[in-house]
Amino acid sequence: MSGSNILIAMDNDLEAEKINNILSSNDYHIVSVHDSENPPIILPESEFGQQYSIDSNCINPNSVDLVLMDEKLVNDTHMEKVLEEINNENHNSVVYITSNSNDIINDSDLNKNTLCLPRPFEPRELLLTVEMAFYKMKMNNALSESEDKYRLLIENADDPISIINYDGKFLLVNDSAARFFGCEKEEFAGKTMWDIFPTRKADSQMESIRNVIETGKGQITENKTIIKGKKYYFSSNIQPMPVKEGEKGVVQLIARDITPMKIAEKSLKKSEEKFREVFNNANDGISLHTISEDGMPGKFTEVNDVVCQRLGYTRDELLKMGPKDIINQETKNKMPEILQELTNEGRATFEAVQITKSGKTIVTEISNHLFNLQGTKMIMSITRDISERKQSEDELLRILAGIEGTGDAIGIAMPDGSHFYHNQSFNELFGYSIEELNQPLGPVKLFADQDMGLHIFQTIMGGGSWEGELEMINKVGRVFPTYIRANAIKNQKGIVIGLGGVLNDITDRKKVENALKTSEAKFRNLAETATDAIIIIDIDEKIVFCNRSLERIFEYSEEEILGEYLDTLIPKRYIEDFQIKLDYYNQHELESGNVFESFGMRKDGSEFPLEMSLNTWQTEGEIFTTFIIRDITPRKLNEFKLKMREDIFKLMSQNIDEVFWIIDPLTGQILYMSPSYQKIWGRNIENLYQNPRSWIESIHSLDKDKFISHIFGKNENKTQHREELECRVLRPDGQERWIKVRAFPVINQNKEIYRRVGIATDITSTKEYR
Repeated sequence: MSGSNILIAMDNDLEAEKINNILSSNDYHIVSVHDSENPPIILPESEFGQQYSIDSNCINPNSVDLVLMDEKLVNDTHMEKVLEEINNENHNSVVYITSNSNDIINDSDLNKNTLCLPRPFEPRELLLTVEMAFYKMKMNNALSESEDKYRLLIENADDPISIINYDGKFLLVNDSAARFFGCEKEEFAGKTMWDIFPTRKADSQMESIRNVIETGKGQITENKTIIKGKKYYFSSNIQPMPVKEGEKGVVQLIARDITPMKIAEKSLKKSEEKFREVFNNANDGISLHTISEDGMPGKFTEVNDVVCQRLGYTRDELLKMGPKDIINQETKNKMPEILQELTNEGRATFEAVQITKSGKTIVTEISNHLFNLQGTKMIMSITRDISERKQSEDELLRILAGIEGTGDAIGIAMPDGSHFYHNQSFNELFGYSIEELNQPLGPVKLFADQDMGLHIFQTIMGGGSWEGELEMINKVGRVFPTYIRANAIKNQKGIVIGLGGVLNDITDRKKVENALKTSEAKFRNLAETATDAIIIIDIDEKIVFCNRSLERIFEYSEEEILGEYLDTLIPKRYIEDFQIKLDYYNQHELESGNVFESFGMRKDGSEFPLEMSLNTWQTEGEIFTTFIIRDITPRKLNEFKLKMREDIFKLMSQNIDEVFWIIDPLTGQILYMSPSYQKIWGRNIENLYQNPRSWIESIHSLDKDKFISHIFGKNENKTQHREELECRVLRPDGQERWIKVRAFPVINQNKEIYRRVGIATDITSTKEYR
């Protein structure tokens, strides 16, 4: 109890000083006794601030309310005398500072007013023990004066108080405890903790009680328990009580009902969780930040989940940062102006570009609110991602720019048909200003057939649409064909809020169409008279057109082949090869008229070689391919015969000893040289083709001019052949060979020499024989 006098009797000056400081700081008046040969008694300071010592005989017993005594002084005669004088006047409590509480508790010389505070102890334990000592002292004094007064003190306590022994038996309960449990005090007689509380709670409480009894150290605990089906929370102050030697330990338990406080805490926590849930699940980013000393934004103090997810930072990372760390330089430059507005108006809304952790930029709209939080200026920011809105605005601007720049005439009217917008192309096409058409159904005058124009407007004013070709008339009276697409413009609820029309002047297209019709007639005339088969297929490779020659070549009539797939005309064993060639043409975008060979199949199943040229073209969004097909059976037969002749020629040239050659008379290029060249000339034919003059250079110098003149037919009559020529060939190995050369021209149908051929025979052996 603050203001009370406490006598401190300690064996150690430092410990006495420590206790003195703790108690003095809590308004207790201290009297100290030091154990020595002439122990002085130290009383509190006088009003003049001086400290003095007096003899023990000078102690006024009435001035001491509590004795804190070292266990070492229990048998000290001087202290016994002091305690005796104090106890004669007042039944005061003694708190023993012990090293082992059990030694003191079992000492028969101690009375029930003693308490023990074992070393080491915390200041809070000392204060609680002193409070308990004063509390017990008051109880004992009241009990000694009057049992009624004592019980009145206990019974008037607001908190439930009980005394419980080591076995969990209730020795005493006050009225507050009885009322709390909904019964009379007498009903507690002989009952234990397990009779009042559920087994698990009773076991838990008794563990704490026995721990206090065994250790001599008080405990303050918070517990939840169920009493008569109702949940309660208690703060229990359990303190050990002295007992006579041989008796089981007991504790005093003061229980404070903190259920309302816990309910309030739970409600507050629930409210905070609800706020946190709303805070983190908001669609917008919400953050709090301080204002630094320079007036600029300070650090974040709170951010919701949206801010973290949007910027890619964790909450802990952002709380080390501020708004300046997540905006671009352009936004930073605007901060002084924004903060000035915030200071003047208390609010400020602006656009800012934020930068995410990955470096991505986000366009945001930020609404700032300035307020005071516990005396500190704070800014709450609500940030909305408007990237899509800005993108939409940019797209709208691009659309408007596109509308103004397009070659189509575009006009928009109100639901009543009053014209209120058109683009530049519209103005150029019709020559009217917006004001001239800005009246209900004003644009109807643009239609050459105004009844039709009125019908179209009524259709789209009713929420419909119209599309087609019709004639329009401009301001100067020129009538021209157009293609028009007119639609109702509706809001999300389907209500017509405007009328829109897109017009194309198709004058040029009409001219082209007429030209195409003429061209188509010419094409059909040419196709029908062509000797080659002509077919046209669509993108699905179905035949959509064929000429008469197809029936002559494939034996299918037009009615039979139209609508059939192209592979109807191709033998099954050649379809894969044909498709590869067709795909190659399409994939490599070869020039029109590309020709390739394949095989066709007539209606009777007979096969024949064919040659195809194809051209892919597009009209009105559809893709077509034209095939011109020629039966090349005669050509293939001629090629076969020519190949047979060529094979026979090669066979003969490769198996004779004479050298046979063919020369182009205009260029002198060797077109062919038979294998016997290597045998007579002693040189490789491949080297000859690389160095065409090497065979002439091998002729003896005395014979070279005659050889050249002979093989090229210089000064030769076209109708006569020159006679044979004998000359010498010098081989690389040094040998000399005599050859007999015969050369003659090949005349074409135009009586022109288009090839020169020659034969050289080795006559060396004949010359040697001679």
